[in-house]
Amino acid sequence: MSLRRAGAGLAALGLAAAATPLTQARAASPAGYTVLSGQHLTVLVGPKGDQPCDVVYDLYVPNGASPSKQVPAILTTNGFGGSKNDQAGEAGLFANHGYEVLSYSGLGFGGSTCPIETDSPEWDGKAASQFITLLGKRAEVLKDNPATFDPRVGLWGGSYGGGFQFAAASVDPRIDALIPIITWNDLAYSLAPNNDAADFKYAKSPPGVLKFEWSDLFYADGNAQVAANPGKSGWIGSNPPNPTCPGFDPTVCTINTKSTAAGYPTSDTISYLRHSSAEYELFEKPGTHIPPTMLVQGETDTLFNIADATANYRALRAHGVDAKLVLQMGGHSGPAAPGEVNNDDPSKGYESQLFLNWYDHYLKRDGTPTGPAFEYFRDWVSYDHNGSAQPAYGASSRYPLPAKETLYLSGDKSLVASLDQVQSGTATFVNPVNGIPASYSETSDVQNTQPFSSIPPSDPPGESAAFTTAPLTHDLDNVGIPTLDASIKASLPSVDPSTDLVLFAKLYDVAPDGSIDLVHRLVSPVRIADTSKPVHINLPGIVHRFAKGHRIQLVLAATDQAYVGSRLANVITLTVDPAHPSTLRLPVASGPRIHAAAADGSLDVTSPTADTTSPLVSVPNTASPPPSPLPGAAVTALVLILTAARRARARD
Repeated sequence: MSLRRAGAGLAALGLAAAATPLTQARAASPAGYTVLSGQHLTVLVGPKGDQPCDVVYDLYVPNGASPSKQVPAILTTNGFGGSKNDQAGEAGLFANHGYEVLSYSGLGFGGSTCPIETDSPEWDGKAASQFITLLGKRAEVLKDNPATFDPRVGLWGGSYGGGFQFAAASVDPRIDALIPIITWNDLAYSLAPNNDAADFKYAKSPPGVLKFEWSDLFYADGNAQVAANPGKSGWIGSNPPNPTCPGFDPTVCTINTKSTAAGYPTSDTISYLRHSSAEYELFEKPGTHIPPTMLVQGETDTLFNIADATANYRALRAHGVDAKLVLQMGGHSGPAAPGEVNNDDPSKGYESQLFLNWYDHYLKRDGTPTGPAFEYFRDWVSYDHNGSAQPAYGASSRYPLPAKETLYLSGDKSLVASLDQVQSGTATFVNPVNGIPASYSETSDVQNTQPFSSIPPSDPPGESAAFTTAPLTHDLDNVGIPTLDASIKASLPSVDPSTDLVLFAKLYDVAPDGSIDLVHRLVSPVRIADTSKPVHINLPGIVHRFAKGHRIQLVLAATDQAYVGSRLANVITLTVDPAHPSTLRLPVASGPRIHAAAADGSLDVTSPTADTTSPLVSVPNTASPPPSPLPGAAVTALVLILTAARRARARD
């Protein structure tokens, strides 16, 4: 899944709360629509609202829509590097089901002028607001208040097209529903994560760990937009692009250069990125109207991960907003599962059905049920790939799941189920000179492309520590974000954030034959400025079945080739003490399970309760093939070539 076409399948989590299907999918013949393509609107944006941007858009008008038969509207824009054309499949889906859809190219992309502003409220939010006014002036669009040009309108989009929805909501109270897909909560976290915050709020965390491969892809792709869209991208009115930073607001190039040189995100970088983030532009802004929101996040996503969605979901619920969380298979790092998206026939695209249900409920207000609060895709469930992925979804009335399994780190490098099995001891490993990356998890944006897909994950001996369970006696399903609390020290003190202790935590699934699976190639970086107290780490959020006979392995590595680690060569020690245990907690789908080591040394696990299948919620028929990967500019020439090839395939 790419940034360009970011819409994929849903996911559901299973407890007994939603065991019965709500309705059967209702069949409906597409009503048809007309496309008014290549339209233009000049928007006035910027802090003072005086910067003109020429924005190109397409309008999808359902057949039969008229002043006497008004229809709700949906506003959408592209993922990073894309254009208005990327939403054509979904726009057709919605228009066929009675929604007028306006799809526009975001500022600096796809024929629209102005620099790229990272979905900021003053620029991207204001631009979206003026499109809402345009829709409110159209006679065939349903109005909540004609005097204020207030249309009944929902927002849709993925990745960068998800971020614009929060920016728009932060400046415009007229929005009635959101569906942000594979997007962020705190952009400073997403591009430089520090997984130390139990509450998923990072304002008090040390600077994060630079996710340099993804950041460099965006940086190169943004600056390449001027050449891709001559006379458009980067221009503000008659003013040409900044020659030193042609695609972006020049501030982006400044902070990128400073952070790269420093080896960590500087304070002005963090401040700039957080200004374009839901956590700060929406959730911490007093009195802001936040519409009902269905969050969709990818299980295969090393860019915007389940922690991003968790933070958004928690904030929405804390504000009393109607919210739903769906963990789909597809993300920036992998494709949608069969039957997650089908714009031509949503009875064969479960996520397409959920989109329509959400909008029908909150825009048509016809009482369509929206299903359980939490859903997730289970890749271990078999189903007909020619039909809907619905059977592979579980469901729960709450998130996170209440059931937790606790494992303890032991001095013999094992993970055990009870404190009386814990042995005292230490695990010692090193950060290499200058933090030269040695551990390999993934190559961002192209991991599923050869030759990268054939490169296994690796953690060199002496530069990582591993703790492993005995073989499981039954399946164990992790659904959500595991956590680790441990005592970790470094032999040399830090002098600034670039020399702070940095670790990369990850979970492996070890098969009986010894082969390993780094689940969806996900890792959790953490920068530890203070080692005088126990360290808390949120591990990668995963939906994964650890099968009977397999082992769970926790690894802490000193480096990762996709990130900028500590520059200080150091000796790292993890101390295990039964009196102050180091704990790994796993969120599980069905109650407490792990009890103790069996007589043969295997890890005894209660036979799991079957996950509840997600209810099939009501919707008409439609959707196009799963979205193709989003473009990115590459860190290396090979990545650049592969990314360009993926773009060409997406256009064909």
